[in-house]
Amino acid sequence: MEKALIYCRVSTEEQAREGYSLDAQEKFCRNFGQNNGYEILDVYRDEGKSGTIIERPALQKMLSVCQENKSIKAVLVQETDRLARGVGIHLAIKALLKKAGIKLISVAQPMLTDSAEGNVMDVVIAAINQFQSDLNSRKTKKGMQEKFESGGWPGLAKLGYLNKEINGKRITISDPERWHFIKEALKMYLTGNYSAIEISDILHEKGLTARQGKKICNGIMINILKDPFYAGIMKWNGQERKGNHEPMITPAQHKNIITIMDDHNRHACRRRIHNFLLRGFVYCGICGQKYTAEIHKKKDISYYHCVLNGQKHSNEGQNIEVGTLEEMIANQFKNIQFSEKFINLTVSKVRLIYEKRKEEINKDKRGLLNQKTALEKRKEIAEEKLLSETLTDESFVRLRHELDTKIGKIQKQIEEIDNQRNIDIDTIRKTLALAKDIHGSYITATNPVKRLYLALFWDGFWVKDKTIIKAKPTKLIEDLIREKQVITSPNWLRW
Repeated sequence: MEKALIYCRVSTEEQAREGYSLDAQEKFCRNFGQNNGYEILDVYRDEGKSGTIIERPALQKMLSVCQENKSIKAVLVQETDRLARGVGIHLAIKALLKKAGIKLISVAQPMLTDSAEGNVMDVVIAAINQFQSDLNSRKTKKGMQEKFESGGWPGLAKLGYLNKEINGKRITISDPERWHFIKEALKMYLTGNYSAIEISDILHEKGLTARQGKKICNGIMINILKDPFYAGIMKWNGQERKGNHEPMITPAQHKNIITIMDDHNRHACRRRIHNFLLRGFVYCGICGQKYTAEIHKKKDISYYHCVLNGQKHSNEGQNIEVGTLEEMIANQFKNIQFSEKFINLTVSKVRLIYEKRKEEINKDKRGLLNQKTALEKRKEIAEEKLLSETLTDESFVRLRHELDTKIGKIQKQIEEIDNQRNIDIDTIRKTLALAKDIHGSYITATNPVKRLYLALFWDGFWVKDKTIIKAKPTKLIEDLIREKQVITSPNWLRW
């Protein structure tokens, strides 16, 4: 029997969902292993961990075992979103397992075979998992935005404050252990006689520590001193407003702190780091080194060039403007398209995903509509009782307000479900568009999505004399070309 490991994961909010408990996942995978001739050596379980991060204790331990134990042949998960909810993390884990000679088996997704088609569908599903994670994040951010607008701090309380739940609401209160220390730190800095590190040393001797019990480092103290939160001003997500929490200093004192800090730093500024689309994908056609990119301030242009920058060969003809090179590489997508057979397969698989999501959404919406109907019926009964004078006006007003509040909340949930369905359809639409028109999908995508497309299709491009002389596709695309699932044009650059 081949040896296998099982990996299970739930986030905090998924623990209550049917079919997603750790025990249910393990049982599902064990049954598969028993029926398919796998000996389960161990089970790794991450509880309350997000799939959007790779730093999960059980996952890291399992990956370490996979690299050390050569007898392991497979890792079983219930579905791929248990392993990861981000395309980059999913592909990284899968590549690590593949390098160790280990198959990743998604028990509830038999269509994800190790074939070229299965690998592409794996990427598509990983992208949809990431989309679902992004959607959940969007809902969380919406709640945080509403809290911010009402004057509440949407994040973890700043040092010197605590988060406390009162009557179902999470508010920010003063921390009796640290409040007076942080206030003293601000007052000390306002004198202009102390540096941040001196304040940390003095207050540490008096008993001030970070939440982990350690001394507050210089960088953290600087952040505390320049944070307008301590002056009652909240800055979050590019917005600013007055908070409901008790301030330690006035806004005028906060401005004085910033002035003092600027004087101490001699108004020093840090250079911005610019993110260029093609970093990591372009190489020098002369020496093979990677291309980097930078902004030429005097000429007000950005360009890519060899990292050696003329150290081992002339850079004449090797510097190429950012827009020019990005357009040239975008045109490479014109020379590649999926076969009709592959497009039909993609449509079929996407339909399966769509039907499953539609069933889930319709089930949730039916439940909410039933709740709304029941509440509206209760409201009608209350109105009839008011007219028949069996319910007082005061009781009717109170009951109506309670029912209207509940109906309003349910209506918001229904609207969110409708919006989610529209976003699901847009995701599926973009997936189908990619299958049918690779170039068109690439040029209309945002830069983060373009980088995903680049990573899916290309290992790299080599440039010489401001011309792309070689374009190397990924192994996945090479396999699809051999199997005639991908068709290339006569202008295709050979590698």
